[in-house]
Amino acid sequence: MKIKDQVTQHVIDGLEKGEAPWIRDWSDDGTKSTLCLAPRNGESQRPYSGINWLILGMFSPYKSNEWFTKNQAIKLTGKDRPISPEEFKKYTTIIFYTDWEFKDKDGKDQTRPIMRTYKVWNREQIPDLPQVKVTSKFKPKSSVDEMLVNLKLKGGVHVGGDRACYVPSNDAVCVPNDDAFDTPDAATSTKAHEGCHATGAEHRLKRKLSTKDETAYAYEELIAELGSAMVCASLGIPLEKLRHTDYIGVWLKRLKDDTSYIFRAAADANKAMQYLMKEAA
Repeated sequence: MKIKDQVTQHVIDGLEKGEAPWIRDWSDDGTKSTLCLAPRNGESQRPYSGINWLILGMFSPYKSNEWFTKNQAIKLTGKDRPISPEEFKKYTTIIFYTDWEFKDKDGKDQTRPIMRTYKVWNREQIPDLPQVKVTSKFKPKSSVDEMLVNLKLKGGVHVGGDRACYVPSNDAVCVPNDDAFDTPDAATSTKAHEGCHATGAEHRLKRKLSTKDETAYAYEELIAELGSAMVCASLGIPLEKLRHTDYIGVWLKRLKDDTSYIFRAAADANKAMQYLMKEAA
């Protein structure tokens, strides 16, 4: 099965059960899983983003959030074969896009993005790797508030009431008081969700935010679902359950019609997350 088909089918299977397959919750022993942190390259400690964040979260049965290529495993362990034959077969495929340079029929230089796949293995699959202590430079409970302030919303942030929303016409975010949520983490993830919506404004990332087109708005909700999950993962916050189940039907139809749908949504969600978090680093 091609990687796009595989990823899309996994998302479809989860949504048909009413679940968000991109959410990694608590570990079995009741302690916070390291997968509350964004999956990252184990050597560079650079977080994976976009569709790779989604892939490594959905398909991983491991608690570690660190991933390595074969060459990185060889380099870090000093062994020619650092991965056992059995584990070697259990690789995870991730994706990178690179520019293909070519000349068109008129002889002009052109570039076109092409997709390349890479194999990675989790830290738990590779014995003898050196340990690296990973710390987040974000403060989970305060930084989302800072992110909203740093968006410089024309209409500001309105706290109170019983609904959370972004109002494009006023460029304003409305959220209930923190004590209206079941947990502080739920308040944080809701603010991240609405903040991701706000990044789509015309003077920010210029996404289509119309509420009149159900298909377009469902896509925007998927961006905010994924984007807020990415923000929470980057902050080490337990991820919340799927918020907007009303749009599952539209998502499923689009996923079944177009295997690129979730890839585009993940890319747009990643842009939203990066825009929202850039001022709070």
